[in-house]
Amino acid sequence: MAGQPGVPEAGGTDVLPGSRSALDPGRAIKPGRHGLSPETVAGIQRERLIDAFVQVVSERGFAHTTIGRVTEGAGVTKKTFYTHFTDLDDCFLAAYQRGMDILLRRMTEAYEAAPSWPDGIRAALRRMLAILAAEPRFARASLVEVNAAGPQVRQARIDNLARFRGFFEDPSLSPVPVAVIDAIVGGIYSAIHVQMETGEAEELPSLLPALTYFVLLPLIGREAASPYLTSEY
Repeated sequence: MAGQPGVPEAGGTDVLPGSRSALDPGRAIKPGRHGLSPETVAGIQRERLIDAFVQVVSERGFAHTTIGRVTEGAGVTKKTFYTHFTDLDDCFLAAYQRGMDILLRRMTEAYEAAPSWPDGIRAALRRMLAILAAEPRFARASLVEVNAAGPQVRQARIDNLARFRGFFEDPSLSPVPVAVIDAIVGGIYSAIHVQMETGEAEELPSLLPALTYFVLLPLIGREAASPYLTSEY
């Protein structure tokens, strides 16, 4: 079973892609009689490929990412890659979607635990910025390199940005046009993207006051939003 000494894990449901080394000895599959089912072996190999992909694409950029570099980083063969993915975009899509599911779930937990909608927005943004700062490989892959991927991955980015609309569905708010929500979400994405391109990912949490104010200003007004601009992050 996964988690037992000497048995590599097939991957956690709350671990962002790229956060673990695909070549970690604890994830190796011993040749010969290892006692693992074919399904478990396939799961381990898939997880290692996803982690290796994020590591390669974050370091080299998607334009310079090859299947050979990914399989080398995962410690598997190209044949194994094609067992799980049709091409690099397919692998990117798997990594991106899993990471976004985890990110949005953690943000939602923080949002729902807050006492009010404005506090929930700040809590969700704080959680997101902290996660991205702690996982710079996934941050770069999902925020910067995603723009260089194929149409299927770029469409997934659009679809996932739309999922952020859920944070604006609160009974304390007057109805907000979808175009306004999308503009706010797009502004947040742009600010984080610029930080990733021009600065260090570890500085992302410093954006919290400004981003919180940016979200709240058009929805609750300057007077109510201003305290969030000066609050500690």
